[in-house]
Order: sequence, then C-alpha cells, then structure tokens
Amino acid sequence: MVLNPGAPAGVPTLDLFEDPQCPICKQFEAIFGSAITELVKNNEAKVVVHTMTFLDLNLRNDSSVRAANGAFCAADQGKFHDYMSAVYAAQPAQEGAGWTDAQLGGLAQQVGITGTGLDTWKACQQGLTYAAHISALETNSERSGVTGTPTALLNGTAMKLSGLDAAGFRAAVKAGAR
Repeated sequence: MVLNPGAPAGVPTLDLFEDPQCPICKQFEAIFGSAITELVKNNEAKVVVHTMTFLDLNLRNDSSVRAANGAFCAADQGKFHDYMSAVYAAQPAQEGAGWTDAQLGGLAQQVGITGTGLDTWKACQQGLTYAAHISALETNSERSGVTGTPTALLNGTAMKLSGLDAAGFRAAVKAGAR
C-alpha cells in the first residue's frame, strides 16, 4: 500500500514490511510512527507498506490476515495508516491472543470510519475482500528475501535502525533522496 502515491519523483522510497501481530513492529510504530506520518504528509519519501502475515502460521491463528484485511478495507476510506497505527496500539499484550472481529471493528470506528463508510468497511472485512492480495504480498515479500518484521528498506537497501529515534529515522530517510 503506497501511503502517498502523489510523492514527487526523486524522493527516496521507503518500503516497510510489517506483520500486525509482531510485537517488535508495535515498538517500531511507537518509535518511528510519527516520523513516517511526517514523511508521508510532507511527501519527503514515497512510503510503501507491505503487510506480512507469517505470524498467523507461527501463532496458529488468523489475526494478522484479519487485521491486514481491515487495514486495506480502511484504505478504501483513506485510513490505512491510521488503522495500522491503531492495530499496533491495541495489540494484545500476550503474543498470539489476536483481536476479535468486534475489536477490529472498534478500531475502524476509532480512526473515524463511521456511517455508510463503516457499513462498507464491515462488509469488506466480513468478506475478507483483500485476502488474495494479502497472500500475494506475503509471497512477494518472502521472494524478495524479507524474512522478518519489521524490515525497512530505503531505496532497496536495509536500514540500520538501532540507535535511531524518530528524528534520526526521518533524517536518514530524507538523506536517501536520489
């Protein structure tokens, strides 16, 4: 999902690979989420999020697929990034506990999806409209050599994230301009 498809040519491309159930992805969002929001808002980088769902197999549930589908349903309402941020903020403390359908629906409302938009979101979510797309993202990510989350690629090169705060992350991404 390209968060800012109107980003101008020449800005760096930031590819983010995240699994909604990944506790380290939650930390990544807590540390770098504000920087990513600013990069998108100011078109300082083209930001592409690749949802991954391998933790469903590891944790024997379907929460990653359902949360990712909810995010793509939210994207139909212009709320992908907001929804994913809410998913990480509401991630259960116990890894593998996942979210109920009601909790995921509550997150849609929390990010401002209401009225007929919420009805549309619910139908999309109930039908797992984006399941095939999510499966393809997982396959393509693995074929690209991404084996863990979170992974951040700046212009195709893995970023070293240790020691960075939000400002340092944003500066590193901006420095990647072509």
